[in-house]
Amino acid sequence: MKSNNLNLRSFPLEGVILLLSRLIPLTARIPAYPIARVFMLSLLLPYSSFGQGYVEGVNVSYENLPMKIRTEGQYQKFTGSNLKIATTIPVFLTPNKSKYLLVGGNLEAFHFSGSHPGFEVKNVYSISPTLGYSTMVNKKINLTALFMPFLNSDYKNVKASDMKFGAVVRGTWKVNDKLTWKGIVGYRRQFYGPQYIVLVGMDWKVNDKLWIFGDLPHSATVSYAVNQKVNAGFNLFVQNSTYRLNNQKRYFEYNTVNPGLFAEYYISPDWAVRATAAYTLIRNMEVYNQNDKASGFIDFYELGNRKDPLNPEVAGGLSFKVGLSYRIIPGKH
Repeated sequence: MKSNNLNLRSFPLEGVILLLSRLIPLTARIPAYPIARVFMLSLLLPYSSFGQGYVEGVNVSYENLPMKIRTEGQYQKFTGSNLKIATTIPVFLTPNKSKYLLVGGNLEAFHFSGSHPGFEVKNVYSISPTLGYSTMVNKKINLTALFMPFLNSDYKNVKASDMKFGAVVRGTWKVNDKLTWKGIVGYRRQFYGPQYIVLVGMDWKVNDKLWIFGDLPHSATVSYAVNQKVNAGFNLFVQNSTYRLNNQKRYFEYNTVNPGLFAEYYISPDWAVRATAAYTLIRNMEVYNQNDKASGFIDFYELGNRKDPLNPEVAGGLSFKVGLSYRIIPGKH
């Protein structure tokens, strides 16, 4: 008899179906909060975003990565798949909802299949609970702080030292109903050393059809409304993460820059499905000894000179992602 317990170690297709089947009934009961009073509540989360006039309270995505690695003069093909789940819920502290806590979390499961000699990584995972505080300074300025501990590893022989942390502070300035500027600074402790986060963002409603939003250089989206249910456009996403491997003296770094094209469809007023095809400009999938440290990273840019990675280079290439998100839209609730 098969167990009903969730097992991420067998997560690829059957795991995605199981997670979605359990997640949707739960998230459908999340209360709808007036966005005008909770302006831009979730951009701080790594996998949640505000833009195009909505807040993503829940996001589930599955990415397929066809890859190849060069060993002994030949290319070996293999495949990576990355499942991510993120959610954010505000807990209001004042009657006018100008001050509130942000409670949420993020889950990631990375799997590599096929033949990839010289690249020892098979499965890595990430769990990151989040806790934040946000306050409206006035009608135009909002300040938010977020604390994010995270546990990134292959989850074998987990130790307390595997737990790292990050913290982010964000300010937003609402120029008018169509334009908001954002500034974000933060710090994450990675296995290679410190990562400093410096982002400048905007949310600009150019007209009734076109929106431009994001936090450069981490993310950027240009979205065009084809009709009331369909949007299409350009998306840029950057990820820089590290994971401790079972061999206690090594870690895995995933550093990627993905520009791509997307199309999305609203299957209901609150739920949207998005498909993205991207080409990876930077795909650093590298294994290092634990003492191989960088001077630091500013976003995804490395400072100083580290030793060469232990594995052969993984070539860049295409990636394909499908995502499901629960969105809260201004004026609806």
